[in-house]
Amino acid sequence: MKQCPACRAELPDDASSCVRCGGWWLPDGSFHTSWEEEMARATAARTRKLERAERLGRLGRPLPLWFLDGRPGCGTLAVMAAASVAVAAVAVLA
Repeated sequence: MKQCPACRAELPDDASSCVRCGGWWLPDGSFHTSWEEEMARATAARTRKLERAERLGRLGRPLPLWFLDGRPGCGTLAVMAAASVAVAAVAVLA
C-alpha cells in the first residue's frame, strides 16, 4: 500500500490516481492535483488583472482592489463612481 502525498489516503501499490482527492502521478513520478491547476489558473488571472491595473494606473488614477476582485456589483459601482467624477468635473468647469 502506498500513501497519497496530497490527502494521505491509503492506496494500492498499482494505483495511478487517488480516488479521494483526484490527484494523479505523472510519468516522471511527480504527483499532481486538480487543485494545483485551479490555483495556477487563478494566480495567472489575478496577475493579468494586476498588470492591467498597473497599465491603467499610469494614467494617474490608481484602481481600488474591489475593482479587481470581480465580485457581482463591482461593475455597477465602477460606473457610478465614474459618473459621479464626471458630474463633479462638469460642476467645477461650469
